[in-house]
Amino acid sequence: MDNIRFKNQAKKLPNSPGVYIFKNNRQKPLYIGKALNLKNRLKSYLRTDDSRVRKMIDSANILKFIKTESDIEALILESQLIKKFRPQFNIVMRDDKQYFFVGFTKNEMPRIYLTHQPDGDKFIGPFTDGNALKTTLKFLRSIFPYCTCTQTHHNYCLNYHIGKCLGFCCLKDNPERSRRIADEKRIYIANIKSIEKILSGKKNSFVKELRKEADGFAKKDNFGKAIELRDKITKLERIFKNAKIIKNSDILKAHRSELGSLLKMSKPIIRIEGYDVSNIQGLHATGSMVTFIDGQPNKSFYRKFKIQTKNTPDDTAMLKEILERRFRHSEWPFPDLILVDGGKGQVSTAVKILKKMSIKIQVIGISKNEHHVGHQLVIPGRKSASANSDGWRTIPLIKLSPVDKNLLLAIDSEAHRFAINYYRERHRRLLQTD
Repeated sequence: MDNIRFKNQAKKLPNSPGVYIFKNNRQKPLYIGKALNLKNRLKSYLRTDDSRVRKMIDSANILKFIKTESDIEALILESQLIKKFRPQFNIVMRDDKQYFFVGFTKNEMPRIYLTHQPDGDKFIGPFTDGNALKTTLKFLRSIFPYCTCTQTHHNYCLNYHIGKCLGFCCLKDNPERSRRIADEKRIYIANIKSIEKILSGKKNSFVKELRKEADGFAKKDNFGKAIELRDKITKLERIFKNAKIIKNSDILKAHRSELGSLLKMSKPIIRIEGYDVSNIQGLHATGSMVTFIDGQPNKSFYRKFKIQTKNTPDDTAMLKEILERRFRHSEWPFPDLILVDGGKGQVSTAVKILKKMSIKIQVIGISKNEHHVGHQLVIPGRKSASANSDGWRTIPLIKLSPVDKNLLLAIDSEAHRFAINYYRERHRRLLQTD
């Protein structure tokens, strides 16, 4: 195909996501690719000096395309077509890069993982774009939670608190797991099979199955289950129509703008630090700082503190010490938001410390109910008609969006876990030296 003919065919392509196929005169696919913008991608081929691309274009006689509604749909369709036709130039033009495959383990609670070398387990692929595939799995996991823990543990994992894991699947054997596993194992397996079907290009037939199942529940007056399934369908359809494959998912961007709007912040919330204190009657007191970036924990920025100034129970004084020590480290990146475990006393302490050090960072707190469960969001602010007389606001967590609520509870829980683990570590060491 000469340049003039190729240019004329490329002009006919839409400015939308999709899959393009170069074919020879026998209608055999030579190369299959995907693009966020079909017209722009093919125009870039006109400017290339890659000899392999030029050879592929010269060998082709026909350029076809299939328009898709989203980047994710293009990713999955490309995978299915490459698997079916095995075009010769898809192999030649991979260089030393390898295709990605999604693996599904065969154990009681199947795990999902990515690999370049499928062997033994069930696999779906090949996929050409690892970043796009990871983003797709993040979207799907928000609808069909599954476990990625590498080992079992006594308490619910972080992913459980942010809605990415069902929770029981990675607990060590205990009465709670035994009680839940009988009912929820079926749900977990169904989530794994749902993701298998979607990544295998069977999304449309899968949605029909869900609609039929939802109608069945509605006829039996099980409206709660029917609504739950229809919500899944709505979310899945929304992803396939609107989702963009980018380095940080649209879900996280939506979260930042929602929380930022609630707190009336002028810049996006990307980095959040959470703080907690652990002690028994003031003894062996410890403090923790955890860091979440784009809604995910980043343990390289976690810090732990051995309380030095107090040996009596005084959480606000201990928090004061922690924050003063933390913000003396100007080499540590500053957060966009600080979350402290506690109510007005702890939040007020944090606000005063930051003001004293001439640091402007929004502070919020999570106060607990009588069961020591996160109950309200505490926000300092100026006086207003809708606020308390001193200008502070308290918002029940149940009134936040599920994304905001789960993220803030996850940060608070992670700060508590990190603080108490350090406390136990210190306590064990002290007992051993006695």
